[in-house]
Amino acid sequence: MIELKKAKNIFLNSENVLVVTHIDTDGLTSRAILQKVVERVNKDTEFLFLRQITKNSIQEVPKDFDTVIFADFGSGQISIIEDYFKDYNGNIIILDHHLIEKHPKNNNIIHVNPHLYNKETCGAGVCYLFAKEINKNWIDLAKYAVLGAVGDVQNLYGKLEGLNRVILKDAIFSGDIKVKSDLQLYGRYTRPLFVSLRYWSDVRTDLLNNDSNIISFINYINKKYNIDVNPTCYLSSLPYYIKKIIGNELLIRCLNYIPQNWIKYLPKLIFGESYELIFENYEHLKDLEEFSTCINACTRYSDYYTALDILIGEKKRYKKMLDNLKEHRNNLRKGLEHIQEIDIIEEKNFQYFKTDKIESNILGIIVSLSYSLENINWKKPLIGITETDYGYKISARCPRLLCLAENVNLGLTLRLASKKANGFGGGHKFAAGAFVKDDKAFINYIRNINFR
Repeated sequence: MIELKKAKNIFLNSENVLVVTHIDTDGLTSRAILQKVVERVNKDTEFLFLRQITKNSIQEVPKDFDTVIFADFGSGQISIIEDYFKDYNGNIIILDHHLIEKHPKNNNIIHVNPHLYNKETCGAGVCYLFAKEINKNWIDLAKYAVLGAVGDVQNLYGKLEGLNRVILKDAIFSGDIKVKSDLQLYGRYTRPLFVSLRYWSDVRTDLLNNDSNIISFINYINKKYNIDVNPTCYLSSLPYYIKKIIGNELLIRCLNYIPQNWIKYLPKLIFGESYELIFENYEHLKDLEEFSTCINACTRYSDYYTALDILIGEKKRYKKMLDNLKEHRNNLRKGLEHIQEIDIIEEKNFQYFKTDKIESNILGIIVSLSYSLENINWKKPLIGITETDYGYKISARCPRLLCLAENVNLGLTLRLASKKANGFGGGHKFAAGAFVKDDKAFINYIRNINFR
């Protein structure tokens, strides 16, 4: 990418730099990489976290720096950045991977995005490529990019592919990351097997939220294969051949619940890869998917530095992270209870709800987890709407199987609809968000979109 070379030269020749990053796992790992970079080149740099780039929030970004770097956002907000920095004499570097709003008009904006080359990685992956452009030997930073990719669900199809795969190989070569063939269940080190199965909602079967059926399912497997799987064991303790048996039986179970033309996509949702930090001993941090949840449990509530400290190796705040995780899960539980009490409005191609009882910082997570609830149609995208001080926050999600089988593209859909509602939005195929001034106009417009 020629833009990486330009970005490197501008960065190294700047007297002082401001780095502005997003606050989710991908944003935090982007920050960790760039923080390591500036330490190694001894660059005078300051850092700033932003939840989103809006016309209001960008006012927090000072202009008295030679160079401003935006990491893990910016591509979808180029108009806002151009307008705010129209009288700025320095340089702007965007290291992002989201949908591109437009190409910058200003020559002082260097836009680095893999979509320009029909490639895909996360924001931390772009930051890692930037770091390697400066020094190709800094492969010890690849582990942050892999964590960012997992947190951003870049392994949607069961494993990291393409440019993410290239970065993963660096993390493996550096001795930081171990890859395993594994069941695609959450909580490999921290949940009993029956609990992991309880919340697996990629396909809604009779196992979802039904411990009695799960125990019967495991006992059936034990009897059929003459094995002895304890429902309370942890997935990480099971040998590979046992995981394969469970995966095959889970697949057979799912066949009764999905359309015929969806079946070919099912194996990728049940069996794929897991990614672990080799030298990590803390159970909540070893598996990258769980590590990502811990980061979100901090940053969604503005406790950025607990997550950042642990990312860069300061484990003295591990207990604080676990306290945050406990509170986060309690908030999610309350949010899901609320979803069961409100009206879910079902349209032809989607369903949605509007509430003032769920904070915007966890709305997307609640929408995603709602597919475990009976009052949600798991075969349609779900959109959540909540009012903020600046308008309406919108989060959209759909199950991975729906995204694969029906080629749903929520990022493109929300990008188009939000523009019609005096706002902006975007994201990924399976997860997207938007801010709009008029939620009714948003819904009216989105009714006529097929989500593909």
